[in-house]
Amino acid sequence: MVLFKNIPESQGMRIYNSNFGDYIVFVDESGDQSLNSINASYPVFVLSFCIFEKTHYYTHVVPEILRLKFDFFGSDIPILHEREIRKREGDFNILMRDEIRDKFFDRLNQIMIESQYTIVSSLIDKRKYSHFNTPDNPYSVGTKFGVEHVFFEMQEHEQRGRKILIIFESRGRNEDRTLEEEFKKMVEQSNLNGIKGMFDFHCVSKKANLPGLQLADLVARPIGVHYLHPEQHNRAWEMLLPKMRTSHDGKLEGYGLKIYPQFDPTE
Repeated sequence: MVLFKNIPESQGMRIYNSNFGDYIVFVDESGDQSLNSINASYPVFVLSFCIFEKTHYYTHVVPEILRLKFDFFGSDIPILHEREIRKREGDFNILMRDEIRDKFFDRLNQIMIESQYTIVSSLIDKRKYSHFNTPDNPYSVGTKFGVEHVFFEMQEHEQRGRKILIIFESRGRNEDRTLEEEFKKMVEQSNLNGIKGMFDFHCVSKKANLPGLQLADLVARPIGVHYLHPEQHNRAWEMLLPKMRTSHDGKLEGYGLKIYPQFDPTE
């Protein structure tokens, strides 16, 4: 039995199932969902959806992330995690050395800038949102806006009738099951024509080491920091802003970013 044979390059990228969409979506968060115990230094919850065109993802994004890891860590084992990078923990303790840290961030920033992706993000200010009567879970609130606007983006890219893979970071078996149930319910109850059946839902652990999931993790916190400290210089936000989904006339709010609540219930 022949297991491998030479395949002409022209056939190597053939799509054998035309129902697959041209895009893949990764979702990750920054902050926690608790409305009872609110971190005074970071009182927000941010959920970010990163949309990649598949060919660009596997021909550019994935190889560049792998090169970064092999160049700085000698393997692709380390997982890019915003918190560990920021705190220089675990594999990222090498960033305690100035010369390595500068080179690492130069490379990582270059990848973030040169990679092509679109961000849709929800931000819940828990200081205000927690005052609502029976507020919904922040993760559910963020998911609804994100999924609907990813759907709008896919419509603009002629993906109607195509299956779009959407991958959330796994948060545990029970949490994943609850999210999947809420996701399916939200889609089924939606009035958006064409959204039913579009998304192929998955929860995947960070241990799977998916580059797209790691980039989604990296983009969430800068959005929260910019909201909390808009006057503060934020290099990461400046890099991400051109990636955010906007209206045709450049409007961000309500298209690529939704801030909850829109008013303060205590006022």
